[in-house]
Formats: sequence, structure tokens, C-alpha cells
Amino acid sequence: MVDRWLKTNCLLASAITFWLAALSPLPQIGKGISYSLALVASVQLVGESRRLIVQEAQRAALKAMNQELEHIEIALNTQQQEQALYEVYGAAPTYPPEVEQELKTSLEHLYKEPSADYTGETSASTSDDKAFYLAVRGLLEARGETYVIEQILKMGGRRWEEGKRRLKQILEEGQQNEW
Repeated sequence: MVDRWLKTNCLLASAITFWLAALSPLPQIGKGISYSLALVASVQLVGESRRLIVQEAQRAALKAMNQELEHIEIALNTQQQEQALYEVYGAAPTYPPEVEQELKTSLEHLYKEPSADYTGETSASTSDDKAFYLAVRGLLEARGETYVIEQILKMGGRRWEEGKRRLKQILEEGQQNEW
């Protein structure tokens, strides 16, 4: 690559030198030879410049492709690490059907107590609140927010926003009490 640049610069210097020599006080034959050599050097300069431009473009394209490959490699590596973490920690915890049904039943029982207050905190004992909070957290991890709001809090459809507020209130209460 350095020789191409060197050759291009030498051809440029030769073309300029021959052109300037033709402008100096030389006999007609000397001017003709200088113009001819300047023209030949210019044509070779154009050809060499074209090859140099192609070579630079190829080098830039290879550099861009290598960068893209590095980005893809980083993305694949990250994806593999995420997959490994997912495999280590597993998906959301799954409970056996009988445990899940027991959690659901206890949540429904706690929620349907007549002493339950929908706008404020429940008036049940602290241990019941803690059990309710932990059961809600378990079902949130296992089934998700939609399941808890619709099936446990029974606030689906038009009462969805109220259910979200109630769920948020339950979670905040548990965090405040550090359960």
C-alpha cells in the first residue's frame, strides 16, 4: 500500500515537472517531448489513483465488515450469556398443581374476608397480611400480573385499573413492612 502511495506521488511530481519543463524556454522538440512525458505521467497517475481508490475502498469495506462481525459476536455472546443465566435460574417458578390451587384458595379466602377494605389496608392481622403478600408475590412470579388481578383480586374488565391500584398497594405494603 505504501508503494502505491509512493508511486502515485512520484507520478504526480513527474507530471508537474514535465509540464513545467515544457513551459520553460526549450526548443520545440524539447517542449514536445516534455508535453508527451507529462501526458503519459498524467495517464499513469490516473490509472494508479484509480487502483489506489479501489484498494482504499476495499480496505474500508473490510474494516466495516470486521466491525460488524465484532458487533454480531458481542451480541451473540451476550445472548448466550443471557440464555445461560436463564437456564441457571430457570423460568418463573412453577408450582405443582396442588400447591398452586392451595395458594389460589388461600388468596381468595383472604381477599373475600368481610373485614377486607378495598380502599385502605386490610384489617386482618399482620401474619395474614404477610401471608397474603407472599402468596401474591409467588403468583406474580408464577403467573403474572394479569392472572393475579383477574383471578385472585377478581377485578378484571372494567375494574382493571382499580385492580392494578390494589395490587400496587399490596406490593407497596409488603415492601414497607419488609416481608
